[in-house]
Amino acid sequence: MSLSEKVEKKFKSLIEEGQAILQRSGWDGKDYHSSVNVVDYRRFRTEALNLVKRVCGENSDHYQELKRLAEHERSAGNSYFFKDCFGALQAAHKDYEDGLLFDLRALIAAEVLGDFVEQAEALVSQGYHIPAASLSGAVLEDTLRKLAKAHGLDIPEKTKIDRLNSDLARAEIYSKLVQKRITALADIRNNADHGHFDKFSKDDVEDMVTWIKRFAADYLD
Repeated sequence: MSLSEKVEKKFKSLIEEGQAILQRSGWDGKDYHSSVNVVDYRRFRTEALNLVKRVCGENSDHYQELKRLAEHERSAGNSYFFKDCFGALQAAHKDYEDGLLFDLRALIAAEVLGDFVEQAEALVSQGYHIPAASLSGAVLEDTLRKLAKAHGLDIPEKTKIDRLNSDLARAEIYSKLVQKRITALADIRNNADHGHFDKFSKDDVEDMVTWIKRFAADYLD
């Protein structure tokens, strides 16, 4: 099951549960016939917060509304506000269905990149470190491109690693030390692509794959 499918499943599960809670409490769109259980309210709100934070991001209106309900003294322990919590979750789900959740897209991109990194790891373990260098180098370039886009940098479509690396470091997205490491990894990738196999070793590629995997996890999450 893909990440997007897991998110959709969780949204639907929580919405179904929320509808059941509202039905049990006799919610008619204006008022309850009986109060919502406080334990149900707090548990549901916590699950909604966790989901919306991961999918929409902490700066989203949906997350901020749920956080406000959880922290405000008037609503934190008052299950009357279950309807507001449920409404915020429904709004987040609608934006998800409409393709407006950019944080989720970044997560899916990271998941796809992770698949390619795993392929590079498998190649190295099987003794094919040269194609692994080329593949992991492509992953690094794609990661830098996504990172530049996430931070609003104006990067031409056909820009290569050197330009991406320079612009990201200049924008202080990461340190000069990271920039130097990326330059070294780009050299390994170039040597693999151009047949200069004597300029790097299997150990170099193993370190390359490990570093890129960690870098992508740190900067795309």
